Amino acid sequence: GVSFYTRSLPCIFELYNLFYWEGNKKKVVPYNFFDLLNYEVLAYWIMSDGTKNYGGLTLQVQSFTVLDVVFIINCLIIKLNIDCSMHFQRKQPVIYITADSMKNLKPFIEPYFVSSMKYKLNK
Repeated sequence: GVSFYTRSLPCIFELYNLFYWEGNKKKVVPYNFFDLLNYEVLAYWIMSDGTKNYGGLTLQVQSFTVLDVVFIINCLIIKLNIDCSMHFQRKQPVIYITADSMKNLKPFIEPYFVSSMKYKLNK
C-alpha cells in the first residue's frame, strides 16, 4: 500500500475562506478580489484553470454565478488591461482572453509559470 501525509497551512485556509461561503460550501468571489488580483495571481490561475483556446485562453469559472464572472471580467479589464469577455460552455460562464491580450500578458506572467505549464502561453 501507499500512504502519504499532507500539511495544512493557516495562510492557505485563509484563502480558502475568501472563496467559499461556509453556509453551503458555495464558491464566491471575495469583495476584495480587485485588491488581490495581480500578475502572479493570474499566472497561477491560468496554470490551474486555464485552457489554451484558438490562440487565446479560456479561464474555467463555471462554478461562479454570471454576476460574479462579470465582476471578475471588470477587474481583469480595469486592473490588468486584459481584453476578455464572457462566453458559455454547456450553459455555464467562462472567461475568454483574446490572443492579442495573451501576447501582451506573457512577459508579465511567464516568470511565475512552471515549465510544464508554459504550453498555455502563446508562442
